[in-house]
Amino acid sequence: MGTDFSIPRPNGSHRLLARSVLEHELSELRLVLERHAGVLLDWQNDKLGRAVGDYLELRGLDSAEELLALLRVSDSECESLLERLLEGETGFFRHPAVFEAFGKQILPELHARKAGSRPCSLRLWSVGCSTGEEIYSIAITVCEQVNSGIDGWNIQIVGSDIRRPALRAAEQGLYTQQDVSPVPPSLVESYFERLGPHFRVKPRLRNLVTFSQMNLARPAYIGRFDGIFCMNVLPHFSSAQRSALVERLHLYLDPGGYLVLGQGEKLPNTNATFHSEPGGAFRKPLVMAARSGRA
Repeated sequence: MGTDFSIPRPNGSHRLLARSVLEHELSELRLVLERHAGVLLDWQNDKLGRAVGDYLELRGLDSAEELLALLRVSDSECESLLERLLEGETGFFRHPAVFEAFGKQILPELHARKAGSRPCSLRLWSVGCSTGEEIYSIAITVCEQVNSGIDGWNIQIVGSDIRRPALRAAEQGLYTQQDVSPVPPSLVESYFERLGPHFRVKPRLRNLVTFSQMNLARPAYIGRFDGIFCMNVLPHFSSAQRSALVERLHLYLDPGGYLVLGQGEKLPNTNATFHSEPGGAFRKPLVMAARSGRA
């Protein structure tokens, strides 16, 4: 069956798309995007149909079939559509218990274990960093620990996302008063500068982070990490893709490194071995990794 998805105008009137978006077209679109990026679009058909309709108009396309033909041959078209469809819900210190455990337990443990090495490097990765609130929360927590006596570190924090507009916003590091409201005033003063009605991260924070556009369904090695934050990312993936992603992240962790999920998130069924830690963290074993030779 075909469904005519109408898009409301502010005055309450509606305009119909040039043609209906058929249910089988929506199903195929879901499959194409899942194959491309692992993303599972479990939206209701009416919501997805309206979003596809908006995109058709934006791109000047006459039909969903024309869009599907482009998606089958163009990675950039898939990513452009995903930029419109993916909802990047985020916020500073969004999971307080996670950041408390990161600051009070994970960072001190890493420092104590690595303190003998010179330089004492710390590499962290924010997977699906969206518009930057998460990665800057990580950076603030690290800086606070440095100020508390954990010094002498060579620090690098990497943020990745499939959506280029989100990465551009993260690189700019410019936020509204409402955006920074979860940040304690003392930390706002320390790590942000006021620009009219906005707050911009200070260079001391911005210089710790780098950003990279990345499709998590396509293996990409960007080095080894002491900690990988993958908060509120796995629920957007299919079951098979969740397991595959966690196994890749396990490989990218140094022995004893931490995979940090959002509060309440659970690891999928996987062959990768982790030990559960407080605050939604899962630690890659030191002994097993050394014995097996796996990274």
